[in-house]
Amino acid sequence: MLKKSLLSAVAITAAAAALPATAAPADFYGVLSVGQSTLDNNPGSINTFNTSRGFTTSSTTTDDGATSGKIQLGYNLGKTFALEGGYNYLGDINFTSTTNLGTIGGSKKAELVNLDLVAKFPMNEQFSILARFGGYYWKTKSEMPSATPLGTTTIDDNGFDFKIGAGVQYDFNPKWGIRGEFERFNGIGKNTSSGDSKVNQWTIGAVLKF
Repeated sequence: MLKKSLLSAVAITAAAAALPATAAPADFYGVLSVGQSTLDNNPGSINTFNTSRGFTTSSTTTDDGATSGKIQLGYNLGKTFALEGGYNYLGDINFTSTTNLGTIGGSKKAELVNLDLVAKFPMNEQFSILARFGGYYWKTKSEMPSATPLGTTTIDDNGFDFKIGAGVQYDFNPKWGIRGEFERFNGIGKNTSSGDSKVNQWTIGAVLKF
């Protein structure tokens, strides 16, 4: 789905590039971005979970990065501030637990919806620095080890938290541009299952104003 959305965005932005540079900027805009996140599992949390679910010993190794992407809709409140909200897929990562009953693999998938206040500081007519602060509702789906029956069990977690971010944007014309961003998510997940991740995300995306 993310791949199809990206291909659609490329086609749309390519068409937008043909628009006259004198076109008036609109209040609404969309952003489609892809990148990398430092989503991880917490081995200590997973080991505690395992020993509370029937295993007598547990040692866990885990991935610490994933491919991510987001789709945002923005509305300009003026020349400096905008509201942005949308969907962010932070990725899917794996882990392996070695227990007294054998080696069992698991995974953690994270996604969220957000609403942010974005500040835009123009350096010239085309280049701007961005800063953001917002809140988000996150969900994780984890496949965790199970002793009885031996295998995995699905654990769904969710919650609210806050994030900050910064970035740069280059506008090719009043209709479209490109941006690169860094965002810091204060918490994704729970310590009672796959762990509470403090996630960093780097993305690059196309901006279409309409």
